[in-house]
Amino acid sequence: MSQQANGPLAVCSSESPVTIRNNVRQQLNSDVAEFLQRGGNVSKIADNVRADPPKKPNMTYGSTPI
Repeated sequence: MSQQANGPLAVCSSESPVTIRNNVRQQLNSDVAEFLQRGGNVSKIADNVRADPPKKPNMTYGSTPI
């Protein structure tokens, strides 16, 4: 992403206390609302679309001299 968040977010995991998770959730919601207000949009991407499609394997085994 080219834009950074307004402030640092706490590291959040499933074991984090509820208050930390709620703070992160509120920050995310406010960041998304601000993004949308500035004219940004959110697109739904199909489940089978990948950012890095599989590559054809290259055969380099045994190509270097001993």
